Amino acid sequence: MQATARIYFQRAPAKRTKNDLCPVKLCITHNRIRKYYSINEVIKNADWLFLSKEDIEKVNGDSPRGKYRNIAFEYKRIVDDAEGVIKNINTFSFNQFEERFFHKSTSWDNVFMAMIDFIHDLKAEERFGYAASFESTLRATKEFHEGRSLGFTSRQKVETRYEKYIAGKPLNFVDITPKWLKKFELHLQKQGKSKSTLGIYVRNIRVLFNLALKVHEVRAEYPFTKYKPKGAEGRKLALTALQISMIANYKTEYPQEQFYRDIFMFSFLANGMNLSDIARLRYSDIVDGEICFVREKTKGEESDEDKLHVTITKNMQSIIDKHGNKTVGYDSFIFPILKPDFNEQKKYSEIKQLVKQVNKYVSRIALVVGITERVSSYVARHSWATIAKNSGTSTEYISESLGHSSIIVTKRYLKSFEKSTREEHSAKIENVIYNQNAL
Repeated sequence: MQATARIYFQRAPAKRTKNDLCPVKLCITHNRIRKYYSINEVIKNADWLFLSKEDIEKVNGDSPRGKYRNIAFEYKRIVDDAEGVIKNINTFSFNQFEERFFHKSTSWDNVFMAMIDFIHDLKAEERFGYAASFESTLRATKEFHEGRSLGFTSRQKVETRYEKYIAGKPLNFVDITPKWLKKFELHLQKQGKSKSTLGIYVRNIRVLFNLALKVHEVRAEYPFTKYKPKGAEGRKLALTALQISMIANYKTEYPQEQFYRDIFMFSFLANGMNLSDIARLRYSDIVDGEICFVREKTKGEESDEDKLHVTITKNMQSIIDKHGNKTVGYDSFIFPILKPDFNEQKKYSEIKQLVKQVNKYVSRIALVVGITERVSSYVARHSWATIAKNSGTSTEYISESLGHSSIIVTKRYLKSFEKSTREEHSAKIENVIYNQNAL
């Protein structure tokens, strides 16, 4: 949705001057966010920055005359200029508008305003998952900086909380130092945040800092040469082949439980396919008994060579036959998760709900069959990779099947599984040595 521009008269008594004149502003609206700008730098006559209520009626009349006609034309010129700037911005952001219309950068010195602007850009690009991550980072940063809880019941409401986020104690990029980042880290740890979450928040701040320095020419000392974001520790959970088999063969009479279990199994059988990609699969993606698709995570950079090819096994076809949409059209979705008229925001919400439901039902099944490890949808991907590795599958094939950018990425991905494999083999050797009958 493109932004709109209009002249706005601030008629509220609290906004009027001592002479009861109403300030005149330029209002830019995009995705329900409104920002009001002074037109002092672009108007030809400073006397037209404030008008009486009577003058406003005459300027807005059907046929303004005399000086009111000139005022109306000047306001129209400003709006036309603003619309021309908006038209030439491929992906609209308030920051880009300010830079181009007023020929200066105003908002990116402030971390909160910069983050809101970046979130707005991400949503305009329909990158809703990444935007949600930055919204969580924004809230955590604001709460830490002001030393209080914002008390919001939900995170993803930047559009309706713009004034609350930019009000209060400002935070500039020059304020973010290695010492500040260390205190932020300790604050998150005291809140019980995982090292994974902590790392995501700090890496998001680093992304924003890089944009501020390199794109928006903000002057600040780069703190990330001395401070490195923390990463998650510990082995990524992968179930054994036996445990996956227990989930696959679990009998249930409940259709919902069966559906979400089968979606989990489809993910595993399809080389650890992400649930977002499963939800978006169409019958047109099936070619010669294979699913040919580009990962949603890498879309925008894809070429024909980037397409992944997943052989449809007997059990995968059974899941499609059982749960797939019965009215089959060439471009229809395979599974009844998304609908053709959903926009990207709605798709994101439905996929998020899908992940929640898969996690709920598969965790429940895992407990019933005696699996004590925490099980979630992402376990399917890790399990496929480690079972394939342990069964002798080459790293090159695993890399291609997972859609990794290089085999180096895959080796890092598999590295966390190797400790458990080493332990298993060491235990077997020890058992052979110490449990043999003495000759």
